[in-house]
Amino acid sequence: MSEIMDKSPYWDVALWETHETEDDCTLVIRTDNGRAFYCQISPSRFHQSPAIKDQYFRCLNLLRSGDEEDDFHMEDACDWLSKPFEPLIARLAPCTLKRPGDELSTLAEYLFPPHFVCSLSATHEKLETFEIDPKNLDWGSPMIFVKQDFLDDLDRWTQSYHPNEVAIFYGNPRDVLIKPPKRVLIDGKDGSRVECFFKRFETSFGLKHAKIELDTHKRIIQAHLPPPPKTFICHQHGVVRDGNRLASMLFTWINNKGVLSKARADQNTVQLKARWATQIKDTLEMLHHRDIIWGDAKAENILIDMDDNAWLVDFGGSYTVGWVDEDKAGTLEGDAQGLARILDILS
Repeated sequence: MSEIMDKSPYWDVALWETHETEDDCTLVIRTDNGRAFYCQISPSRFHQSPAIKDQYFRCLNLLRSGDEEDDFHMEDACDWLSKPFEPLIARLAPCTLKRPGDELSTLAEYLFPPHFVCSLSATHEKLETFEIDPKNLDWGSPMIFVKQDFLDDLDRWTQSYHPNEVAIFYGNPRDVLIKPPKRVLIDGKDGSRVECFFKRFETSFGLKHAKIELDTHKRIIQAHLPPPPKTFICHQHGVVRDGNRLASMLFTWINNKGVLSKARADQNTVQLKARWATQIKDTLEMLHHRDIIWGDAKAENILIDMDDNAWLVDFGGSYTVGWVDEDKAGTLEGDAQGLARILDILS
């Protein structure tokens, strides 16, 4: 959103949070030189500023609902809320660190950025920003804590990488250390760089969900499933961890056109849709023969690669309304239900 100051890094709103019952909101602004700003905004700090308060609630309602107006979009709301912080960003995060075009950033830089907490106030329609002491504010850990016995088992079947060992590849220089990583690079055993897909553990789901997915991939690895063209499964390559804390899983990178959808299916030939149906059915059948459940069986969990092959992804054991019924989640019956609905859009 900003590069107007010579010493200012490029920055953008990486995340926002709103509340159903409170009128506060939080913006997370990240910079391309590895800083994060947690911006807490409350209308209670707007004094004798009815115009500012009205505009704030217009922004808040848009962030809550996602309903854009003809002349007011999500980007406009984020821009109005974040612009006042620009001088603070320029002062606290000057461009003294590496810039896009230097060596690749690491996952550690994204997960553990130096951060600042700040807020916004208004008096007589004039906005001002200020810092807040971060000592008593808990923003939570970006990683999941696990016990040693769990890690001992993990070390027996997969490779672990420290966040410092994982480089982030961004196609767009303006995304560096701002957008969540997807494509990362690690060193292979032969010294070559290996491309992987970075799938972060959702800390809000807790350890239980992470264990389910890891256990499924452990069983997939131990099943020694045949490679394509007999099965199309995105295999787990390793995990990212720092001691007893887990950050993510790493999967073999698949250059893809996108996920399967009815629109994508309708745009392709009967022959290609039949091939996708066969690949999906055969792969799922191979999994079921080894008593492995896909779980969240739906079209969005099928990647179409650049050679028009259909790959099964996401073995987190969840379910999606409209694809698998809740009472069938994590069962063979649930997989069959999801598969039938996938095949419907391929028919």
